[in-house]
Amino acid sequence: MTLVAQVRPATPAPARRGVLAAVVARAGNRAAGHVVQRWEAEEHLELGDVTGELIDLGDGVELSFGQIVALAGDEFGTEKALRDAMTTPAGRAMIRAHLERASLPGPVRGTLPEPTEAQKDQAGTEYVTLAMDNSTHFVGGGTAVESWLDHHFRAVDAAMQAGLAGDRAMLNSAKLTEAFGAHFLTDAFSSGHIRVPRQDIIDHYVGDIAPAVYDHLVDYLREHLVDEIYDQVEQQTIVNEAAWVLGGVVGGIGVRKYMKRKIRNAINEMLDEAIATIGGRQQAVRMLGLGLAGLVSGAMHDAENVDGLWVISDVYPDPWEAFGDGRLDQNSTHRSRVEEAVRVSLADLQAAFDVGFEEFESLHNLPEPSWVPSRVHFEFGQFTLTPQTEAALEMVAHFMRYHTDTVVTLGGHADPIGKDPDNDLLSEARAEAAKGVLLGNGVEESRITVHFYGEQAPVTTNPRRYELNRRVDISFATDAAAASAGQTPDDVGYAKALERVKGQVGPPYAAEGHFPRAAPGLNAPLPSWRWGSISGPLRTEMNAWAKNYIGQYKPKVAGAPALAAREVEGYTVDPRPIVTALLDRAEADAVAFLETALGRSAD
Repeated sequence: MTLVAQVRPATPAPARRGVLAAVVARAGNRAAGHVVQRWEAEEHLELGDVTGELIDLGDGVELSFGQIVALAGDEFGTEKALRDAMTTPAGRAMIRAHLERASLPGPVRGTLPEPTEAQKDQAGTEYVTLAMDNSTHFVGGGTAVESWLDHHFRAVDAAMQAGLAGDRAMLNSAKLTEAFGAHFLTDAFSSGHIRVPRQDIIDHYVGDIAPAVYDHLVDYLREHLVDEIYDQVEQQTIVNEAAWVLGGVVGGIGVRKYMKRKIRNAINEMLDEAIATIGGRQQAVRMLGLGLAGLVSGAMHDAENVDGLWVISDVYPDPWEAFGDGRLDQNSTHRSRVEEAVRVSLADLQAAFDVGFEEFESLHNLPEPSWVPSRVHFEFGQFTLTPQTEAALEMVAHFMRYHTDTVVTLGGHADPIGKDPDNDLLSEARAEAAKGVLLGNGVEESRITVHFYGEQAPVTTNPRRYELNRRVDISFATDAAAASAGQTPDDVGYAKALERVKGQVGPPYAAEGHFPRAAPGLNAPLPSWRWGSISGPLRTEMNAWAKNYIGQYKPKVAGAPALAAREVEGYTVDPRPIVTALLDRAEADAVAFLETALGRSAD
């Protein structure tokens, strides 16, 4: 009889998960989905849907602005991942799987393929993976504002380009980018995200604590599993009694050592397989660090959400109390501030589109070179502009704004009536008046040359046609340096629109003034959160946080098929009570359990 077989399931190696793998795959990952809460999916939905926008993803699929806000970051890590999912039937089924996982209502599900059970499991795994390392959702020690800024900048630019193209469908695409970024904007208002130093906590536990305690944890789990499985085997055999009778004390001890060695070898193989399954030692260390950071961050985050946080913003300098996940309606003022920020941010897109569309219309109405006037006329003795003259000069300016390689010479003229000095002054005034129109319509002064000729260059000497001499001649030339740059009117239109958007929309953007920050002097300081100096109040919060989530998921873990008892060479090996006992200990006092497992005091 080989005891190795007695402690290993008789299944192919890729399917062997063992106790640790079962805990990681069934318990750790799913529980980690709640490592750090954010606005509930329903709250993200409500906050986004204040815009009243629907986003057309194509193929008859429309998501509301709020649905995309809820999917972003929590369900799909990047905007590209969401867009790519729409390109295949499997991807569209995954969108539905995520909508269902987040319990997001809406008729859109009926337009998406039914996901398989494997896809539903995958949606859960993706959610967990994003939740484990989510500093992009935090302001304190995170990049929530920067994440929003990245999406908002791209959305504004896309909206402007949609206007330049005269294409409202492109504006729809820009709104998808904006909705994705609005997830991080709204997270920045959740009280538990404002000052909890999420990234610092991750860095500490992933970089410092996990590498130092990992081996102790694995040794602890190994010896615990060896002892518990040995007890199960021992209770089912008389070999030890026989050893004591036939071999005495020394013989009995030898049999026990032999059995434990075989069990330990099997456990080692099982642990190695489990660690390899999750990506090897380095990834296992990182997951441990993220899990510990999640426990600490989660406790601090949830406490801030429940207790509230007094905050201010540039737009609203008078303090108000912010709350977090599941408490959106705790303070109507706070809710209104979040909704306002969402609306203000989205309004930038329409403003950028309008600027682009104005440039589109200008380009669309751009005259051909042959249409541009080469001469304008004035009334007798006058240098003031008639409506017709001004309209013609505006066409010249319009043409020159978009043909930046063009320079112009304005030549002022007068008829022979009157004295020469007076006609010189009159012709100069006419040229300057024409120049003023060009300058007023955006033509740079460096591109305009003015000459005046008085009565010296008449078009006609026929007194009946002298009105033709009362003129400004307009002649064009190409600036060699500008021409070498090779700018097209479209290039110029984009540059002009971009300059206007920068001035009218941003950056900086209006919504930036709405982001809340902790009000000075109105909140208790954050507790000490580094392992080895965990404060008493935080320890209590951590135990409460863990008790809540372990209690919530323990039935699912304990009932996992991977933990089912199995018969191996006449012995029953049952990992379920072992895992259940570990969960019971962790639920009763999570910090004390970790102190034992990690070999380090939390205080």
